[in-house]
Amino acid sequence: MTLHELVGLVFTFNLMTFGNGPVMVPLLQQALVEGRGVLGTDQLLYAFAVARVTPGQANVYVASIGYMLFGWPGAVACVAVLVLPGYTMLPLLGGYRRLRGAPRVRGFVKGLTATSVGLILAATVEIGRATLVSPLAFIVSAATLLMVQGLKWNPMLALAVASGFGLVLRHFA
Repeated sequence: MTLHELVGLVFTFNLMTFGNGPVMVPLLQQALVEGRGVLGTDQLLYAFAVARVTPGQANVYVASIGYMLFGWPGAVACVAVLVLPGYTMLPLLGGYRRLRGAPRVRGFVKGLTATSVGLILAATVEIGRATLVSPLAFIVSAATLLMVQGLKWNPMLALAVASGFGLVLRHFA
């Protein structure tokens, strides 16, 4: 894979998902992990986890992917193709404001939202199959899910607690 190919993928996936960072995960996983084999599942998850617990855009994890594959030029190029389409969409917001009440536009947005949820769920299942291969991994994952969704903890705190919990369990396992 070349830097130009990576930038093309990120640009295309960013446009397809309207900049929805988590929805790009299954597309990137299919293209970079399963398709090309240039990243491991652990690397993709690491990039995504770091981006989720740090301030900034939800899709900035592609900068980490660009850095892993091509160093600083890859990181900068990936960020550029994430940010630029958003700025080109600003003039279209006026038109959207006028049309957002139209039944077809509302239907399109609802369909796009449902598709995004489906893609995220598909990626979760696929990545879960590849990474939750031991009871310890399953327990730590379930604990993290409980902390973030059930108890409404800050994701950074949940990550720290779950990581510590995993270390303790691994020590006794």
